[in-house]
Amino acid sequence: MLAVLRIALRNLLLHRERGLLLLCVISGASALLVGVMALKTGVAATQREVVTTFLSGDLNIGGYFKVHPDSIAPVIGEAPRVRAVVEPLLPAECRLRERGRGQATAGAGRHRVGSFMMGLDVAREQDSLSHFKVKDGALQSLEKPRTVALSTQLAERLRVKRGDITTLFTQTAGGKRNALDVEVVAITERAGLLGESAGILVSNATLRELGGYRPEAAGVFQLACGETTDVDALGGRLREALRQAGFEVLPASNEAYGDKLTPLLREGWAGQRLDVSTWEDESSFLAFITDGLSALTVLVGAIVFGIVVVGLFVSLSVAVRERTREIGTLRAMGMQRTAVVGMFMLEGLLLGLLASSLGAGVAAALCTFLQGSVSLPEALAGFLFSDTLPLAPRLSQAVSAVVLVTVGAALASILPAARAASLPPRSAMESL
Repeated sequence: MLAVLRIALRNLLLHRERGLLLLCVISGASALLVGVMALKTGVAATQREVVTTFLSGDLNIGGYFKVHPDSIAPVIGEAPRVRAVVEPLLPAECRLRERGRGQATAGAGRHRVGSFMMGLDVAREQDSLSHFKVKDGALQSLEKPRTVALSTQLAERLRVKRGDITTLFTQTAGGKRNALDVEVVAITERAGLLGESAGILVSNATLRELGGYRPEAAGVFQLACGETTDVDALGGRLREALRQAGFEVLPASNEAYGDKLTPLLREGWAGQRLDVSTWEDESSFLAFITDGLSALTVLVGAIVFGIVVVGLFVSLSVAVRERTREIGTLRAMGMQRTAVVGMFMLEGLLLGLLASSLGAGVAAALCTFLQGSVSLPEALAGFLFSDTLPLAPRLSQAVSAVVLVTVGAALASILPAARAASLPPRSAMESL
């Protein structure tokens, strides 16, 4: 076996021009695959961070309240009772925060803009508030009654700045219209596709006043648990506990709370329904981005696999034709067919392994070096949830690329190696 390995290495060095060309092609293809995987992972991580900052906790316990069948409000009427059921079941790593949610129209002068509205517990959310990117002002100022923070997009459409007065219009739980004059105390940075999903930030107290909710009402309890917690399993336990406590709980559904409002409004019931959802449910309308990157990764992987298989197959087939005399000599000296097969397969495997390891290593190092340093145009930044190219290289990605290319190299080597082994020593020697 060691002799076969030495022969394979020698042949690679003897045909260095063809070998170098294949090395460069396979290395480049492997590097591209690792780069796409790093981008997919980076976008997914950034999306989760942005969604759990603006829209959702890792897990949410929300509710829908209908005073009568023709109106609906995204609110929990008996928040203290729900909290009493939920808190004893929370893992130690989970933190519970209360937020409000709803929809409102902001008006200033002749301008009107509708957006989703979020209520914050300003006093208890100092850590969370630091994750919002603020362009002007401070979100801590929301603790002052009747104040609002607007996204940059909304402020530009309304033509207002910090210190101006705007009016918020919304529908109360009873179906009546209500309006509240509020002072703009902060302008938040652009948040890409999420800019309109949480364009209006107010305190929970201001949201209660605008929506006409009772003091014991709450919009949603959000759990911040981190990536290590199995939120699907925890959500199942909370649903069952809430049902046993006498609450009506909606079945699990991969939809954002805003997408459930209209279907639930058409239903003829009145009263309270609770809903337990994950951050993936609440950001389901953004799934096309990660799904698209996953499809792109599969496509690039298929192209890389095809390049490796076709390139090595052609190269080794040419090598078999050029080395007929060598094969005949080795066979005449007693080399077995299995050894000939092993020699050519080792050539393909060595080239594939070396090239893919080189390409994957360079790509991983380059992605690490470029993390947070490549600025994106505004339109692309909105889709990728970041002002800079979100790259997150992982060792597992490099290993996957190397395994894929090596398997492709092995498959590409089978036919040329079998063809070389099938050459009888006599016919090979006749070509001398």
